[in-house]
Amino acid sequence: MPCSTDRAVRTRGTCLGCGQERALPGLRPGDGAPICTTCAGFSQAFDCSRCDFEGKLLGGRLCERCTLTDRLTALLDDGTGHIHPALVPLFNLLVAMDKPRSGLAWLEMRRGQPGNASQLLRRLGLGDIPLTHDAFHELQPWRAAAHLEELLMTCGVLPAVDKYLCSFQRWLPGHLTRIADPEHVKTIKPFATWRVLPRLRARAERSHITPSVRRFAAEQIKYATAFLQWLGERNSTLASCGQIDNDA
Repeated sequence: MPCSTDRAVRTRGTCLGCGQERALPGLRPGDGAPICTTCAGFSQAFDCSRCDFEGKLLGGRLCERCTLTDRLTALLDDGTGHIHPALVPLFNLLVAMDKPRSGLAWLEMRRGQPGNASQLLRRLGLGDIPLTHDAFHELQPWRAAAHLEELLMTCGVLPAVDKYLCSFQRWLPGHLTRIADPEHVKTIKPFATWRVLPRLRARAERSHITPSVRRFAAEQIKYATAFLQWLGERNSTLASCGQIDNDA
């Protein structure tokens, strides 16, 4: 069965038949111990046509790592036939991952849907997405953008930023788009930008932001939004809000 074959080809270790470190897709007669293709008498080889790595082969008889390398090279191409120079550290990080099949699965995730990993990488390669945290905080879906942003910080392409600060900045644009009244947005956005965010940044510089601090920052925005909506239902605004509104 394909699944069993895949698992067998990915099994690596010291062959109990010849003592070599190899892929062990075969089973030794008698005790069923995993053995290499030579000891098992297989006619089929599992050597990569490019790097000679013995393991699971994909299109063109390439191993998973070589396949991942080709996929990333194409996605991160800046239009000149070469990887975007600023993204070489990201390329190196991804092709060196312990399990290249995880990288291939990531590239296939949500295939055909807007904002999937392959799409984001292609846009990065072409320079459509600026290499700034602010640019990533505007991207949707935010989870895919957040994962890529963290990878870019890990390899040094983007400066390291507190993850909860990043989380808040990714959440904010989505919250603003869900506010129905444009006038309310004009109030909430400056409040978030000039009041809440500076406090979060100051906290991140002093020590670190905890999940509760991140949650409190979002709650400030949510309560402010709810308050403006409540005033609107009373045919009132922040400017005209009086003592009667406050008491209520």
